[in-house]
Amino acid sequence: MNRSIEQALLSLIPTHNAALPPQLTELASSLLAQSRHKASTLKAEEEIARPYACAHIACERLKTTLNLPPIEPRPPIPPRIYKRLYSHLDKILPSGTGTPGRGTPARGGLEGRVRTPSTKLREQLAPLGTSPQASKSRPLPGRTTPSKEKSLADFRDSNADGTPSKKKLGTTPQSNRKPPPLPLWIRPTLRFLCKELGPASIGPIVASGIESIVCPNGKPTEDEWVKINLVSLLGALYLFVWRGVTFPGQDLDQSTYIKFRKQLVATLNRARKEVEINVKDGDAEKAWEWWYDVKLKDLDMSALVINRHGWLELDWAKGVQDFVHMNEERARDDEEDAEREERNAEPVQLRRADTMFQERYDFLTDRKRKAYAEWKDGIMKRIKAQG
Repeated sequence: MNRSIEQALLSLIPTHNAALPPQLTELASSLLAQSRHKASTLKAEEEIARPYACAHIACERLKTTLNLPPIEPRPPIPPRIYKRLYSHLDKILPSGTGTPGRGTPARGGLEGRVRTPSTKLREQLAPLGTSPQASKSRPLPGRTTPSKEKSLADFRDSNADGTPSKKKLGTTPQSNRKPPPLPLWIRPTLRFLCKELGPASIGPIVASGIESIVCPNGKPTEDEWVKINLVSLLGALYLFVWRGVTFPGQDLDQSTYIKFRKQLVATLNRARKEVEINVKDGDAEKAWEWWYDVKLKDLDMSALVINRHGWLELDWAKGVQDFVHMNEERARDDEEDAEREERNAEPVQLRRADTMFQERYDFLTDRKRKAYAEWKDGIMKRIKAQG
């Protein structure tokens, strides 16, 4: 299955917890292939959203047949352009598009099927081990009397006053509770990027950004798009912070930007081979969960999604501006200190201890010249006063 189609489908129906239905993925892939034949020339900004629009059309056409959850379109391009692209593709792509195969009608395609969930789908939607009919006819279980061993165990797990103990309640001290960790490869890979590309000072800001997206409010995100695009998401955030810190308030040269993007993608793909992760249980493959080799177009797609979701408006992004202001203030303070030291500094002449040319015998230093001039003025005033 096309990876862009899978990402688009997961983004369109984010509340769909089960695996994507094969009929949906097949129709979306078929629509994408036909769109490239029937609408081969699209504008550059529309070409980006072609897979997303085909997946959106497939969801709309099969939402009743497959009993899909609510569709939440979040196109990767401006809504006005996407609406025009969607209408165009929906008009030129036949509504009876289907993938031929077993169980597919000869005429009418997927739309010609009876719009009721299949038996297999009903079994997936029903609770495990039960069917809808069985759940209605099966009587509710009765309340059983606890055994002697169970009663004694409850007594042992209770306090002296009869209240359940902490062991029984399953509580743990607040200090031992930790927020859900990021995937093991993210922080070592980020350190690798800072070491190879720099500047190393942006590492904490990027880490804060990726953590606020992957674990918002300390809980793992339920956004499937984030999980399967972690590598390109990390790269896009790194590019944003690097741009804001290295060239604050400046127009970045296009050639410099393109060169750095290529270096960033190449360095990310090197990380899988060059970064070592210490795993306690020795399962190195598990440590690299959700990893994949990234491409330039993946970086661009993640940048579009980041802007669309407003993730650059979260609190972590303010750290870029704070960091720039702090560096500017530090530079001004250093410059003022240097100027102050330059004004107040006196030339220091070092004398060797084993030579007769010591400071007390050197009467040509600036300090002694000044002292001599003051002494001479005083003597001349005394002479004039006496004369």
